[in-house]
Amino acid sequence: AVIDLDSQKVVWALTGAWRMQHDPVLLSTGRMLLFDNLGLEDRSRVVEFDPLTQVISWEYRGSAEAPFFSLLQGTNQRLENGNTLVTESDYGRAFELTPDGEIVWEFVSPHRTGESDEFVAVIPEMIRLPADLPLAQWE
Repeated sequence: AVIDLDSQKVVWALTGAWRMQHDPVLLSTGRMLLFDNLGLEDRSRVVEFDPLTQVISWEYRGSAEAPFFSLLQGTNQRLENGNTLVTESDYGRAFELTPDGEIVWEFVSPHRTGESDEFVAVIPEMIRLPADLPLAQWE
């Protein structure tokens, strides 16, 4: 939804073929990037679509070899190189995808708890920082 802050009214809203969605990002192409937690088959996905026609131009759903699911949280960030950074929050995982869906790198939290280490530490959000970001402020 888009809200006019002056009138405090919704001036545009969209529903679609997604469930438990969040983290919408308006891209420079006019398309939107969206984290769809439950998707169409109770699997998470990241979708890029035209908000006027709802035509999906790109999506990532994972695979049998690299499953992808986050019930409650997750984020997506389109990077300057055209890749997409995804945070699979509930499983403590973040990864970068090429436009072809190839995983370039991934991080899986090593932090576990529970009697059998069955619980993983959630990663609420992972973002790419600019390479020229001055790091001295954190030293």
